[in-house]
Amino acid sequence: MNMTTGEYDRELLALFGLEEIYEKLPPLRHAADLCGHVTAGAAEKTLLPEGTPVTAGMFDVDACGIASGLSDDEKMCMIAGTWSINEYIAKAPVTNGKVSLNSMFCIPGYYLIEESSPTSAGNMEWFIRNLMGYEKKEAAANGGSVYDITNEWVASIEPQDSKLIFLPFLNGSNEEALAKGTWIGLTAYHNKRHMLRAVYEGIVFSHLTHVKRLLDNREAPESIRLSGGAANSEVWVQIFADALQIPIDVIEDKELGAQGAAIAAGIGAGIYKDYEEGISRTVKITKTVQPRPEYKKIYEEKYTAYRAVIKALSGVWDYFENE
Repeated sequence: MNMTTGEYDRELLALFGLEEIYEKLPPLRHAADLCGHVTAGAAEKTLLPEGTPVTAGMFDVDACGIASGLSDDEKMCMIAGTWSINEYIAKAPVTNGKVSLNSMFCIPGYYLIEESSPTSAGNMEWFIRNLMGYEKKEAAANGGSVYDITNEWVASIEPQDSKLIFLPFLNGSNEEALAKGTWIGLTAYHNKRHMLRAVYEGIVFSHLTHVKRLLDNREAPESIRLSGGAANSEVWVQIFADALQIPIDVIEDKELGAQGAAIAAGIGAGIYKDYEEGISRTVKITKTVQPRPEYKKIYEEKYTAYRAVIKALSGVWDYFENE
């Protein structure tokens, strides 16, 4: 894709040795464009009614952005799931090399400006799977959820009462390709509660790293819209707000990718006039969590230590190259 013309680029294809497919590529369409209808053959195989309108659709970060309410360049959103997704939209791409991805957004005339890495809530799932097997079984036996336990554990420790640092790189890194998940500062005093508190904070700090890169190119928003697994935890959302010192809006819907795609389909089917109407009718903010100023310095010091650990370990990761 040529980001300026919005068309396929023969020169770029040639750089990848793919120039011969230029004439065979399908036509480019925006996400809500009507591209056809379900045929009789497709209806038989899928059980979808014949004649159902079919739109082009979109990829996941666009869909999650739309379902977070990204319809203008004032807003910003974070998705804290397996991946740390942090994004906003703008009328022009960021070409100074300070962000990891520019792409054409599903709303014509806008670009998606994105910072992301596999450093988010997937790390906590690993912790639960490997270090909380007993607690998970006990919660299930009592008709509860292991997440009630994780939130209680984290809430029981004030941020200033534990300096343990966790690098949330179990599934990959936003720093160095070979960086690995790491606890720094473990002593005999610490237990699983302290370790989990560090996991919550480390994931927030990874998001904060991405958000800082985005804010190098724009003003801070009035609030940031948060979705994904972490948004289900009041304790975690408060850590996000306190560490970023920006109000956090929690999005109601739990499956944002599906919701964003449905909004585009609704436009194509004539249910919504445009994205603004689709968003206004479907995207709901359940609450806004305000940052607590008294925690600002505490989290600044913690984040500084987090960054210092990453810097200190630079070069060490080569040891793990063949693992």
